[in-house]
Amino acid sequence: MKKKNPTWNDMIKPVVVLTAICVVVSGLLAVVNGITTPIIEKNAALAADAARIELLPEATDGFDKIEDVDMAGVTEVYKAKNGSGYTVTAFGKGYGGDVTYMVAFDSEGVIVNLKVLSHSETAGLGSKIENPEFIESFKGSNKELTAADIDMISGATISSNASLTAVNNARKAFNQYAKGIVIVEQTLEEKLGLLFGEGTPAAVLTEEYSNENAVAFYTTDKGVIICSTGDGFSAKNQGGEPIKAYVAFNEDGTIAGVLFDSSNDTPGIATKIEEETFTSLFAGKSNADGIDIIAGSTYSSNAAIEAVNKACVAFAAI
Repeated sequence: MKKKNPTWNDMIKPVVVLTAICVVVSGLLAVVNGITTPIIEKNAALAADAARIELLPEATDGFDKIEDVDMAGVTEVYKAKNGSGYTVTAFGKGYGGDVTYMVAFDSEGVIVNLKVLSHSETAGLGSKIENPEFIESFKGSNKELTAADIDMISGATISSNASLTAVNNARKAFNQYAKGIVIVEQTLEEKLGLLFGEGTPAAVLTEEYSNENAVAFYTTDKGVIICSTGDGFSAKNQGGEPIKAYVAFNEDGTIAGVLFDSSNDTPGIATKIEEETFTSLFAGKSNADGIDIIAGSTYSSNAAIEAVNKACVAFAAI
């Protein structure tokens, strides 16, 4: 009588069976995906077409897609065939991910309508960006917006800021692709070099230094620039990102200039620390002690001062 092979039954056979099942299931999933993906894409395109018509009903002849759109935060730009306006799909970074809007502009650049296409914000809080009263506060604008221009949602600063960013990104796209206004922005490294004055070459990121009070170091032929952070309103209250300070130091340890990045905090409020009237207060000092707080921007001012002082400690250490 032929003996059964225990190794085959107990070890090899189950592996072979499971492998065969996996191969079959993977094949079926590939087939299903091949069938459903075009359908999903077609439905998404139809939904987007419907949204464009809803937001700009004056475009009675339909829309033409602007090809080769290349702009951060912008996915699509469409022009009404009859010249009545444009629709732009753009996004900003929210609490739960990207917040995507479609914004309709008339031919002069006035926002006539907009809607949230997708978001993953907190239900009952960040999701209030879909409320009609919030959406309405954007309409009629023909300029870049700040927090002072719209009805910011209480307790949902990050979601509100993401909406502002998305709409302002759409505005930039309209200006470029409808009006031909192209804004060539300096790189961060170019801006940092200019902290030492006109004619200074762009700064270079370096790993030559390290310090617990700094997140990055840059060098130029005139001195070192240290990036440190401070917690503004968003970081302290909503788990957002801190405010960054790029502090340029002369060889004697005095501050040559400061550049703040408050893009992750409240537009129109936190951004006050980026204005020259505030940044110029640090020049020539060896720390940020005694710098006056900006009225109405206490969190941001304190975060800026905290970041600069941390950069000064880091510079002294290196």
